[in-house]
Amino acid sequence: FVVPLEGTAELTTEFLLVPYFGACIHVPPPPSNQIVYVKFEEGVRIDNIYDAIWVTGELSTDGWKGDIASVGYRLTGEAVEVF
Repeated sequence: FVVPLEGTAELTTEFLLVPYFGACIHVPPPPSNQIVYVKFEEGVRIDNIYDAIWVTGELSTDGWKGDIASVGYRLTGEAVEVF
């Protein structure tokens, strides 16, 4: 599931990939090994944040830390599709 971080109304450039809907919005967030920080340079269309998604890209163990969560993995996104 998606927790949007950056982008416009049409395209999302950065988001957290989380194991269940509402994660990171409610306290506490999932453990850092269950969250992936995803970045799309050009942005990607996310039609419905209530849907589970499948993300393709290059995964690394570079962490990320934000106001809402600490993340154990980073993914440079290439494609998104509904799961």
